[in-house]
Amino acid sequence: MRVAIIGTGLIGASLGLAFRRAESVRTVVGHDADNANLATALTKGALDSATTNLTDAAENADVVVLAVPPSVIERVAEAVVPHMADGAVLTDVGSVKGEVVAAMERAVAGSNVHVVGGHPMAGSHEHGPETAMADMFVGATWLLTPTASTDQAALDRMTALVADVGAQPVVVDPKAHDLLVAVISHVPQLTATTLMTLAAERARKEDARLLLLAGGGFRDATRVAASNPEMWLQICQENSEAIVQVLDEYAARIGQLRMMLHDFDSERLSTMLTDAREARNAMPGKGGVSGQLVELRVVIPDAPGAIADITSTVSSLGINIEDIGIDHAPDGKRGQMRLAVNGFEAAEKAHEALGANGYEVLERAS
Repeated sequence: MRVAIIGTGLIGASLGLAFRRAESVRTVVGHDADNANLATALTKGALDSATTNLTDAAENADVVVLAVPPSVIERVAEAVVPHMADGAVLTDVGSVKGEVVAAMERAVAGSNVHVVGGHPMAGSHEHGPETAMADMFVGATWLLTPTASTDQAALDRMTALVADVGAQPVVVDPKAHDLLVAVISHVPQLTATTLMTLAAERARKEDARLLLLAGGGFRDATRVAASNPEMWLQICQENSEAIVQVLDEYAARIGQLRMMLHDFDSERLSTMLTDAREARNAMPGKGGVSGQLVELRVVIPDAPGAIADITSTVSSLGINIEDIGIDHAPDGKRGQMRLAVNGFEAAEKAHEALGANGYEVLERAS
């Protein structure tokens, strides 16, 4: 297939890298309104060719991927559809689907181009083609959102293409999609944003040292707060109805939690904590954690290869690292690596091996 990618930021460029390795893709051409992004994507190897002309990019394309903001989807779709190959597929990568899919379907009306909305559940708080990764979609869920008017052959083509880059295609209705992602993506983003804002304001008003105390848990919980504000502003606008619905339910649960703590209802609080732990461990994909997670904090020496040596030392014992993170010292030259392993026995073996290799290790239940 000839695939055109419109928009070569992080996701668009990562798609280019992935598509160029896919057996079903013959050539990948890219377009971006930002010439610097386009040049970077081409240099990085994400594209076979690049063009500053939008319609040239779509010329005879079998699949056109719109990796652009939701606010311009319809305008861009209207421009590219007349130039696409007969029977081609128009898709996107946005995290909001209801109105976006409707806009694309309006754009293809009267043509022989078929719409299959798409949302790869992969990405990063980083942005820009310089951070693109060919393996970004390997093992990721890729939601496809057909409607009653979607051509089955077009859906089959997108399903095969998604599988060809190593992702897992899942078909879901566009409106159901928007409610689902509000729960697992949009509200978590806003929760992280709110928590980060609260901590920052407290640091300014009460004690500037507050953020120096932030450990791995806080950093993990607020990681996505570093995401692109402009992108999230558009997502919030496009999916506000679903987000508000989920926020109302979340607020009610926070209210229940407040009452549990106010009255110290240990039985209900214990049930909630246990249920959440079991649900987290049962999440699909990587197998659940059967025992107590134990966190090893390893002092990282200022030496090349130290991080690789630490992880390989633990892995060589047959111990799986369930989670990993790095906390840097203010000078940026030193830090601690956080390794979460499953169970105290595994933690003790890893602790001994790392200690034998000269590393200073702290240990605590996670």
